[in-house]
Amino acid sequence: MPYVVEFAFILIGFVLLVVGADKLVESASNIAARFGMPERVIGLTIVAVGTSLPELVVSVTSGAGGHADMVFGNVVGSCLANILLILGISSLISPIPLARSTRRFEIPASIASVVLLLVFANTGGQITVVEGAAMLAFFAAFMVRSAVVGTRAKRAEDMSDVEPLALAATPAADSAGTLEQGPMVAASPSAGSVAGLAQGSVAAPAAGSATGTAAVKLRQQNLLIDVLIIAVSIVLLKFGADFVVDNSVIVASGLGVSERVIGITVVALGTCLPELVTGVVAALKGNTEIAVGNVIGSNVANVLLVIGAPALFSAVPYDAAYNVDFILQIVFTAALLACAFHRPRNRVGRIDGIVFTFLYVAYIVASLLR
Repeated sequence: MPYVVEFAFILIGFVLLVVGADKLVESASNIAARFGMPERVIGLTIVAVGTSLPELVVSVTSGAGGHADMVFGNVVGSCLANILLILGISSLISPIPLARSTRRFEIPASIASVVLLLVFANTGGQITVVEGAAMLAFFAAFMVRSAVVGTRAKRAEDMSDVEPLALAATPAADSAGTLEQGPMVAASPSAGSVAGLAQGSVAAPAAGSATGTAAVKLRQQNLLIDVLIIAVSIVLLKFGADFVVDNSVIVASGLGVSERVIGITVVALGTCLPELVTGVVAALKGNTEIAVGNVIGSNVANVLLVIGAPALFSAVPYDAAYNVDFILQIVFTAALLACAFHRPRNRVGRIDGIVFTFLYVAYIVASLLR
């Protein structure tokens, strides 16, 4: 039977992708809870960049080898798979909420990144070194802004939760002091209370200091473990994607498929498998904010980072035939905003997921026929 070895490596790649994505989501969620960062911020930064590494490695390698069609085909194919296939399947499992920041900043930023790419690519027929550096600068700004704003939002939410509790506790304490001791007694503690405070000032800090030090060390160890798990998970994702993509390309090339079609379909699907598995696992675990944050952040990373990085080494020629694909990416990304205005409001529902999945299948069929 032809291509038995290749299909075996593809299966191994799928296993690595599933394990890597599961552990990455778990550790990223732990870090988010430990530092008080919203899940959406983790999805937009650590998870998005980590799962975009396969696209980045493939694009840098393709650009260095002179396969520009593979670079752009990989990016636009992965981005469309992220929006239509991954969000579609994830929302079928569990409806995905669209946070206010996602609607007002992250989705528009994703659209703006594609517009920037189209402007750069169509002005000179290539992405130059300077343009690549500019795209990387915009990507860094997007990452910093997402992390800062998301963290501020979390702190504001925590403060709004604490204030009502403080207001509720204050009257009870005041009334107790007035009824039992009175204002003058409360101001002058008794000898017994002074002795108790004196003993507590010696004993309590000593015990508390030991306990606090142990807790800090435990948190540091747990943090280091989570970081190491994320690093190992990214490695698993990378090797898993390599197994899937490399062997899929061998199979597709043996069947006489063009490089452009390979880039949009096989390579794009292979390199976006980490996002797909991560999104599905996040939806199954109920971490839906990670699912949508991962998709939007990954698309921004794909356009600005994955195309900008190869351009730093040498200019990447652009085929105007990709204009149609990138315009479709803009249209489908904007369609996410439409989900905020129909029932259920501000979320990608199951019906939306069915439509998105159907549109992706239609796009792949149309690409094969072009």
